[in-house]
Amino acid sequence: MRFYIHILLFLLVGLSYSQTKQVVIIKHKYDFQTEPDAYNINNMFKGILLAEGFDVYFDDEELPLFVAQNRCNAINGVMLDKSNVFVTKLKFVLKDCQNKILFESAEVKSKEKNIQNGYIEALKLLSPELKKYNSTLVQKKDVVQIPSGVVSSSIAKCQYVQITNGFAIMDASLKVVLQIYNTTNPTIFIADKFGVKGIFTKIENKGIFEYYKNDKLVVEEYLF
Repeated sequence: MRFYIHILLFLLVGLSYSQTKQVVIIKHKYDFQTEPDAYNINNMFKGILLAEGFDVYFDDEELPLFVAQNRCNAINGVMLDKSNVFVTKLKFVLKDCQNKILFESAEVKSKEKNIQNGYIEALKLLSPELKKYNSTLVQKKDVVQIPSGVVSSSIAKCQYVQITNGFAIMDASLKVVLQIYNTTNPTIFIADKFGVKGIFTKIENKGIFEYYKNDKLVVEEYLF
């Protein structure tokens, strides 16, 4: 039992961290560069990502434990250089751990003759492109993706009352159907459904209760 508690706490820490900021891993040296951070491209790219609210790491530095143990807890930022002798052209792509493209920026250009200045100007133009990606995240934040093969169900509209260290969730007849307990993340709770324990995530006016039954993941959606 203690083992499962430790696993649950580890998941909660990872979820708490990842929901606060999305982790992006970028290279210290891309294929078009002759040395790490040539023309200060990589540090500038990192700074732009940080300014847009991401948690950013170079691929050659120490990663957070929950990312090091599962790289799918982070996304990869890829910089592409399409420059020629007349113009500096850059774009970036964000990919998940399975190399699926999550976002592809428009190509930005600079006609600065000085190479360093050209990269600086082009990189500055990438910041608005990142805002586009952040907008797509906001639009998707209330969408819960249920993986194939997972048992899922929706529970009729409920209400909840505060109890010691958490809340009791009640159905329309005011019968308690689930109890949830606080964690360090205000949107994530340890849940108990008559001895069945799992994780409860609060998203706006709905909650998602996840637990295992007969070695199969069960996902229940509660509406408030």
